[in-house]
Amino acid sequence: MKTLIIPSVAVLFVGLIPLVLAEPPAKEPGKEIAALEQKLLGSWWGQEGCSGRYLFRKDGTYDLKGLGPTANETAGTWKVRWDALPPTLVLTCKMSESDEEIGKDTELKLQQLDDASLVLLYPDKMVYHYERPKK
Repeated sequence: MKTLIIPSVAVLFVGLIPLVLAEPPAKEPGKEIAALEQKLLGSWWGQEGCSGRYLFRKDGTYDLKGLGPTANETAGTWKVRWDALPPTLVLTCKMSESDEEIGKDTELKLQQLDDASLVLLYPDKMVYHYERPKK
């Protein structure tokens, strides 16, 4: 009987080693995502002609001024969808100078987001670079 117990205990012990030696879990994923979305808040000025200026607010609203050759102004709500990489910035237009835009969702790929730079891939495959405005 003792010969069966010792190997069983050894197998159980070996199986528990990874759990004992494992690193503690990282912060909750939801909080990390929220921290990344915090970087989006505030003003972003386009670095290419016609790329416009964004203002993202904490309440989930945005303003966009000066986009495109007609310098169209839009406003609405924003959210980040994390179901794929890179994440998708979804803009839902609530106000626009063009009635055709109202109610439409625009999905932009977040190619880069840090404290100083924002790079967006638009649906037409145009890539625009944004930076914080100079003070």
